[in-house]
Amino acid sequence: MNDKPSYFYSKVMSLDCPMIGHVIRETEDKIVVFGLGDERYDILKTEIQSDNGVRIMVGLPLYEIARRYKRSRRESLPKSRNDPDASRQISSEGKKERQMQSLGNKSVVTMDKEHVGHIISETKNKIIVFGHYMYRFDIPKSEILSIDAKNIVILRMRYDSVFRYGVDRNAPLPEMQFSKP
Repeated sequence: MNDKPSYFYSKVMSLDCPMIGHVIRETEDKIVVFGLGDERYDILKTEIQSDNGVRIMVGLPLYEIARRYKRSRRESLPKSRNDPDASRQISSEGKKERQMQSLGNKSVVTMDKEHVGHIISETKNKIIVFGHYMYRFDIPKSEILSIDAKNIVILRMRYDSVFRYGVDRNAPLPEMQFSKP
């Protein structure tokens, strides 16, 4: 068991901005923050000035965070320090089962190749996807068409249909199938 604090889903602020986004992934040396707009920041943990358990203060102004740590939301997410894939025994009972066991670090696109976001969590029946801006989608796993060779999850719908699964980004996350990243 890892006794280090988990920053998952904590709110993040900078010296000059009370809210820049939420932590959606944590690695050994950084936190990945999805901003309120279309931003993504991969911030070194050494930049964290304080943490009260709910909100993290990064000891830099927002413009400096953007200059040093801004990344494209379409880039693959780095492996989590508590990667659910690493703790699972992957059986040899077929490709589909192996694919369905490792959804936690994948991008999601629609059949018309539009980027929806990244899977940040999953339950037995759903994937939780954080998209651009403040979009969150709780999508049934039955809507997964395939997982391509680049480990991108392809949904069996067009982009405009994904919004029927929209959920308030601040709503509590459902009980997860694996431990928090």
